[in-house]
Amino acid sequence: MLFALLVFSPAFGADKWIDYRIGPFHVISDAGDKAGREKLNQMEQLRYALGMQLGKIGMGKTGLDTVWPIDVVLFSNQREYLAHSPGKPFIDGGSATLSAWSADSPLPREWLRALARLLIDENAARMPDSIETALCDLFSTIKVNATKVSLGAPLPEGELPKDRLRAWAKMQMLATLPDYSGKLRVYLNNIQQSGDEGVAVRNAFDLTPAKLDVLLDAYVKAGKFEAAPVVGEALDPNRDFVEKPVDKSVVDGLFSELAAGGKNFPPDSPRGLVEKNTHASLELAIKANPKWAEPQAKLALIETNSIDKMKELKAAAALDPRNASYWQALAEAQAAADDYDNAAKSWALAEHAAADEAERARIHIAKMALDAARADFTEAEKKRRAEEAARDLERVKAAAAAEVRAAQEATNARLNAGRGAYQKPIEWWDDPNGAKVEGKLIRVDCLKGPLRLTIQKDGGGAVKVAVRDLNKLTVNGASEAKFGCGVSKPARQIRLTYEAKPDAKLGTLGDVLVVEFP
Repeated sequence: MLFALLVFSPAFGADKWIDYRIGPFHVISDAGDKAGREKLNQMEQLRYALGMQLGKIGMGKTGLDTVWPIDVVLFSNQREYLAHSPGKPFIDGGSATLSAWSADSPLPREWLRALARLLIDENAARMPDSIETALCDLFSTIKVNATKVSLGAPLPEGELPKDRLRAWAKMQMLATLPDYSGKLRVYLNNIQQSGDEGVAVRNAFDLTPAKLDVLLDAYVKAGKFEAAPVVGEALDPNRDFVEKPVDKSVVDGLFSELAAGGKNFPPDSPRGLVEKNTHASLELAIKANPKWAEPQAKLALIETNSIDKMKELKAAAALDPRNASYWQALAEAQAAADDYDNAAKSWALAEHAAADEAERARIHIAKMALDAARADFTEAEKKRRAEEAARDLERVKAAAAAEVRAAQEATNARLNAGRGAYQKPIEWWDDPNGAKVEGKLIRVDCLKGPLRLTIQKDGGGAVKVAVRDLNKLTVNGASEAKFGCGVSKPARQIRLTYEAKPDAKLGTLGDVLVVEFP
């Protein structure tokens, strides 16, 4: 056993790096067990307390998450830290968000502000910037001792400008005074849903915004800002953090990325793959970090198929709903595909996600252009549908007319079959006795055997008579009688003599004996 320890120790040299982790946080430390656990506990308690206020804990919600793991390299002292300082609280790493600090100094308020901002950006719906900034300023005052957590200690004089200090005082009052602290969660939830602070103030505190301002003025004037306890996460830093040794090559890689300052990434890391910006590399980046929206958005830019483009933009906007540019790009793609209903929804979400009034105004102007295009499209679509309906009607009418003509021609051909054997009757001038009718032949119905003639009488009214057999019909004033089935166009003058033999089945008055075409 002693030999194994002697062999193991040189692998880490004088620096024995340990990774302490919970949730998205990793503290990689060579500063000893206590320091690593204390810093990780402070980060985790901030995440928990902020998640409570944002309504992300309870009712099936498990707390705030991050797109990337947050790796904090914790050095033993400021001298070692300064040799590897990234220059700002957080920078992009190839596969994580990176930070560094030292065990011999408390986490600075600016660092805590930056952590709160990152958690808000990746978990909360858009709120007015003054409120989000005030939340970050409030959580920069967090104090953690095991599971005891407090917020709202006074800020050093001059640390914040006047307007930002007032916004912090308002958030501090709502978070620390018993009259408001239990309702701050409701206030922030309403702000996230509607963006309307007036509605949020009324729903949470049963006050008007003006009345709340009066109360705030009195609070600021009194100047008695005191920290108040908040509910911390029930955990034991000595038991609940996962702990494992870190290989020196991993630490060396972290040092290299800290030195790169978020500008260069390992080529096979997710951010390195995105920098290659090929279809294949972006697909690999998506698989490497499915929570990251950027490769989806970049993939949309190189897609040529409109359906695939919209699919990628929808995925990017869903992953990063506070990014107004993703919603706007999706709205424009949907409008280009004439999907104006969904484009209008995407524009509304783009406006809601805007970071400030200037961006919101710019998006609104672009949306107005979409509304004009949508109106033009709607009118053109209405005209196109009307023209298509008219063409369809004409096609139906033409087809029906063709069917009628075909039926008439077939009947006429059948009636005229064998006409060559017909013997013209010897003309005689004594008309047989019978009823007389004279008028215009307006219709011929070709029935199974007989014909039914409809005559519009010159004196008014119409009569119907039957022709039983064309071969037995007497014709005056023409060589023969020819009748076309259907409506007669034009109506032809005709004079008839018929035997009055009403036929109820045919609806006729009698049978034609003599036909004369004057």
